[in-house]
Amino acid sequence: MDKRFSRTATLYTILFLGMLVFAVVAFFYGMNIGTNRVEAKYAHLNEEKVDKTNYVYQQQELASFYLTVYSPYREFQLDWSEALHNISNKKVSNVSSLYKELEGQASKKAIEAASYNLQNAGQLGEAQQNYIRSLNQFEKVAATLQKKSSSITYEQIIELLKSNESYQTAVSQALKGQDIYFETMNLWAISIDPNIPTDFDENVSQKISTWSKYPLVIKNEIIANYLAEQNDFVEFLPHDLTSAIDQFITSGQAEAMNLTTIDGIITLLLNTSAVRPGDYNLNKNKLYSQEFLPQIPFFYPNVE
Repeated sequence: MDKRFSRTATLYTILFLGMLVFAVVAFFYGMNIGTNRVEAKYAHLNEEKVDKTNYVYQQQELASFYLTVYSPYREFQLDWSEALHNISNKKVSNVSSLYKELEGQASKKAIEAASYNLQNAGQLGEAQQNYIRSLNQFEKVAATLQKKSSSITYEQIIELLKSNESYQTAVSQALKGQDIYFETMNLWAISIDPNIPTDFDENVSQKISTWSKYPLVIKNEIIANYLAEQNDFVEFLPHDLTSAIDQFITSGQAEAMNLTTIDGIITLLLNTSAVRPGDYNLNKNKLYSQEFLPQIPFFYPNVE
């Protein structure tokens, strides 16, 4: 009796271990297939890249980046923000279903952003990779939220996002891509207009008097860099904040409030929610009619 039991137990143990080994092998095999599929999907972006040093940017490259990379990402970002807004106002009956849609959209937009190879266009290739990584991470975040209760609250979502590594990566990658994109616009402008300074103060702690001497392309680069450093995931664009700063200065409000540095103005504007998407369009004709800018839709009202 004991011998039979021992043999049976041994047999079950062997079978169990065999199944366990098979499961582990299957898991890693599946993971490898998934990794290979992702790598294959973006393989054309891993071709040999040109040297980024002293690369001369063309306006067509900046426009192509906007249309093929930036626009798909921007559409997703606005939909993501709108979803959160609707959830906060209790306009969504099934949160899980909403995030299932966003998961699919993030995947679709990542493919769109990878459809045109910009890896030989200086730093634009790096920015393209940043935006694709961001969308891939947003896809993961949406998948996580999709698995939560359909009645999950806005407050619970915000708390989850604060500690979600994929979300933090998605935000930082998008802001890095944006920072690089605005830097390339400045480099493009410098290559055409010799009057644009190549050496400037990139810190927002600078005096208003220093800031006011810079052309718009430099101001925008400073703000894009600031947003990336702060990891501020906001709906407005760098030039929206730039125009809000310039409007605050030219209207005399900075002087009236004894504000002498740009970071002081930024803090006040952000703390009072005084910056909104489209602010640049409102101030463009008054503040920037003579500015030298690339022909990119978001610099021109009623285009984007």
